[in-house]
Amino acid sequence: MSDAVAALERAEIDAFTDLYRAASPDAVEAAGLAVSEVGDVLVLAATRIDVLALNRALGLGLNEPVSDRLLADLLAALAERGSPRFFIPVAPVNGHDTLKAALVSNGIRHYNNWVRLSRMVSDIPTDTTGLDVREINRGSANIFGAIVAAAFGYPPAVATLPGQTVGRPGWRHYLAYAGDTPIASAAMYVSGEAAWCGFAATDAAHRKRGAQRALVVRRLHDAAAVGCSRVSVETAEDGVVKDAPSFRNLRRLGFEIVYTRPNYIWTRA
Repeated sequence: MSDAVAALERAEIDAFTDLYRAASPDAVEAAGLAVSEVGDVLVLAATRIDVLALNRALGLGLNEPVSDRLLADLLAALAERGSPRFFIPVAPVNGHDTLKAALVSNGIRHYNNWVRLSRMVSDIPTDTTGLDVREINRGSANIFGAIVAAAFGYPPAVATLPGQTVGRPGWRHYLAYAGDTPIASAAMYVSGEAAWCGFAATDAAHRKRGAQRALVVRRLHDAAAVGCSRVSVETAEDGVVKDAPSFRNLRRLGFEIVYTRPNYIWTRA
């Protein structure tokens, strides 16, 4: 189980690492983007904006159990950054129960849970939405970035960031069109035999038209074509507190729950 979890987590980490590498000098300056490593933990920071999705410590415990020294070094590194908060996801590998207890004992609280869903690229369902899904190039990067930024609530400092990955190795980007109008976005990052799906967003005026279904089906076909065996995505946990239509859509498309991943939050004292 641990090897499979690590492979799925690694695809996501690789995607976010390249997202920061793709950032323009203007975005780096405006948002204070920075990438660093503490042991085998990747620290992604946007020091000038308080967006948890862009301030993360990734990979904790993926390669080996976390020592007290590594955890102390990581917390010291987070304190040195200018970001007010960091997400610390804990995947179910390498003594994660002990790790979660250690985080809590250091004043780092549980924030929420995300669910990792995955499916093989066989028996792919058909798209019956009638929407036109197009793989895009750099010419449509701004449109892609604008849809993502609006849906995710990104501030102006990083509004262009998602679109700056368009055309980079490993990435594939898509827009769903209703006629001539782009209404939804999605991306896929290929890491070995695993593909990570992200940046799924739909313009608020065009929801409930099946755009995300169409984009998922297209990415499944394209993942199979480039030799991937499995596609994964993470989404909010569906429940009473938080409604998660993306979770239900993915389940209907054959994605299975691989594991629930708790997210802890470090907050500057």
